[in-house]
Amino acid sequence: MADCAALETILDRSREALAAGDLAALAGLAAETEAALADAGCCGRALAGRLAEKARRNERLIAAALAGVRAARRRAQDLTDQGRFSTYDAGGRRGQPGLVAATPARRL
Repeated sequence: MADCAALETILDRSREALAAGDLAALAGLAAETEAALADAGCCGRALAGRLAEKARRNERLIAAALAGVRAARRRAQDLTDQGRFSTYDAGGRRGQPGLVAATPARRL
């Protein structure tokens, strides 16, 4: 039972690290989790239920964090025109420094 209690503590610490955005702590907790799982024996039904609920809670936090990272990346790409820096001239026309505007081909 003590090994399962250690898992519960690790899940609580993982939630705190996720909420704080502490990626270094999460990396360390991953190794602790693997060790605790390797040593875990049988858990009582109540403790197993708490562990499952805490694992689901952490899974939701991880999914939310990933969604936030994806949204931030999309927003950064939008702001920089898909990774390229752009500016506006005095007339309000969008341009990119260093790029020469293509002249339309003349048809005869």
